Amino acid sequence: MTEIRVKKDKLMIDEPLDIKVYTSEPNQQVTIRMEVDDDEQKTFHSYGDFTSDESYEIDLNTAAPVNGTYHQADGAGLLWSMISKKTNKDDYFVKKSDKNLEATLYVTTDDEIHATEVITIRFKDDSVEKIELDHDDIKGNLYAPAAPGSYPSVMILSGSDGGNEAHAASYLAGKGYLVLALSYFNDEGLNEHLEKVDLAYFKRAADYLSHHEKSNGKVNLAGYSKGAELALLLGSVFNCFQSIVAGSASNYVTSGMKGGIFAPVPGWMLDGEALPYLKMKFPVSFMFSTIKNYIRKRPMYFLEIWKKSLGRKNVSEYKIRVDKIDAPLLIISGGDDKLWPSGNFNDEIQKERNNENDIYLSYKKAGHFISFPYSFYQSPANVHMDLDGMIINFGGTKHENAQAAEDSLGKILAFLEQNNG
Repeated sequence: MTEIRVKKDKLMIDEPLDIKVYTSEPNQQVTIRMEVDDDEQKTFHSYGDFTSDESYEIDLNTAAPVNGTYHQADGAGLLWSMISKKTNKDDYFVKKSDKNLEATLYVTTDDEIHATEVITIRFKDDSVEKIELDHDDIKGNLYAPAAPGSYPSVMILSGSDGGNEAHAASYLAGKGYLVLALSYFNDEGLNEHLEKVDLAYFKRAADYLSHHEKSNGKVNLAGYSKGAELALLLGSVFNCFQSIVAGSASNYVTSGMKGGIFAPVPGWMLDGEALPYLKMKFPVSFMFSTIKNYIRKRPMYFLEIWKKSLGRKNVSEYKIRVDKIDAPLLIISGGDDKLWPSGNFNDEIQKERNNENDIYLSYKKAGHFISFPYSFYQSPANVHMDLDGMIINFGGTKHENAQAAEDSLGKILAFLEQNNG
C-alpha cells in the first residue's frame, strides 16, 4: 500500500515541508504530483519522478527526481517549481490575500492515483488578529499580534499590480509587528491606475500607525519593485521611518503606470505638484522584437527600454536622494532582473550612502521576484507572466529565485529586529 507521510498537514509558510512517500514495494518508480490554486483560482501543478529505496521510502528532503519540474533534492521543490496546469507552461502565481494555500499531493503510476494528501500552508495563525482599519482616508489591511502590548509597525507597499499584500502583512504580524498592507491604487475607492498619487497619503498612514493603540511609535517601510521606489522616495522626503526594506528597487523617480505598463503620466505628487520623472524611451527595435516574440510565443523583457532611457543626458536629476534618508536601508536585488536593472540600482545606492547600518543583498543569478513581501521560498516562484499571449520574462530561474527568497527572508527579519530592538 502506497502512503504519504507528512510531519504536519497544517504549517506556516516558513515552516519546512517534511514529506515522505512509502511505496508498496522497494525500488518502485512513482510520480509525485502537487497542485495548488492561486488567488485568481488558476491551478498550478508540479511533479517529480522518483524511485523508492530498499526500505520503500522516498524522502523529498534528500531525493532528487530523475525527471520533473525541478531536478535537485529539495523538500520544497514541488512548491517553488510549479507551472500553470492549463498551459503546462510557466505563468505568474498571484498571491495577495491572507487565505491559506491548499496544496494537494498525489502519488501516481501510469496516471493511476495510489495516495493523496492535502497540506494547508498558512500565512497567519491564531496568534495574529486582523484589525479594523478605522481611518476613512486609508485603504488596506491591518494585522497585529493578538496578545496585548505595543509593537513596532511596518507599512508594506505593493508594486505595479497595486492592491495590497495582505498575505505578507499577516505573516509579518506573527513575528511581533503591527503591519499595514497599504493600498494606494487599484483597490476599492482608489484610482485604478498608478497616477498622481499624493505622498501625503503615505505620511497620514505612517502617522496613523505611529499613534495606533498597538504601536510603540516606530514605523518601518517595506516596499517591492515600484513600491520599493516609493519607499526610498518616502524616506528621502519624510524623516519618520525606523528602517526601510526595498526589494528590486529603482533609485529613480519613474513615471506612472497604466495596465501595468509605464505611461507618460506622473506617478507621484508632493505639495500639489507632480514630481519630475524619468520618461521611458521605447526604441523601435523593442517594438519590432515585441511583435516578433508575441507571434513566436517567446518571452520578452524590458531591459532594452531601460538602457535607452538611462543613456540620455541629465537623467541624474530624476534620482531619488537616497543620501538624505536617515533610516538604515536593506536593499535586495537580482543580477538577472529583466524588468529593470535593480542590480545596477543597488550598486548606485551603495555608492551614494554612508550608513554603516545599511545592508545590501545581491543574488547574481536571481531575477525580479525574489523576496518578501512578494516571494516566499515555499510558494510558486515567479519568472514569467502570460498576458493574453504576451509572455513577459522577469528574470532568474525558479530555483534561483526560490533560493534568494529563502536566504533573504531571514535577513529581512533580522534587519527589522535589529532596528526595532
